[in-house]
Amino acid sequence: MRSDCWLYLGPFNPQGYGIYCMKMAHRLAYESFVGPIPDGLTIDHLCRTRHCINPRHLEPVTNKENVLRGESLSAINAKKTHCPKGHPYFGKNLLIRPAGSRSCRACAAICGKKYRKENWSFILAYLREYKREWRKRKRLESVGN
Repeated sequence: MRSDCWLYLGPFNPQGYGIYCMKMAHRLAYESFVGPIPDGLTIDHLCRTRHCINPRHLEPVTNKENVLRGESLSAINAKKTHCPKGHPYFGKNLLIRPAGSRSCRACAAICGKKYRKENWSFILAYLREYKREWRKRKRLESVGN
């Protein structure tokens, strides 16, 4: 909170925004002092204080911009430039998943190799056991004839 914030003293909603006559107080303040909020835009608190109604601290932005400027998990992850192992989220190393999340292609390759190695060992062991059982059956069949 900055010293020039105008703090709304009325009731708040559960998210901490001031409400007045079932409307958001910061939206009413912006419309009263600046003008109408353009269609498709939302009001962002530049001061990061949710119950501030100072019109100089309010800016109309897209919802995406508002979320990315914030401190949510989405915003924190969007600001990351490297994966936990230090590989950059850039260029050919950037992998966009179908759901829209980012991933590191280098780490995905390492994980894939490890998975195939672990599972291939299991498959080979299964095939060896199957071959032993098959040979045993063939011996029993040849002895029985």
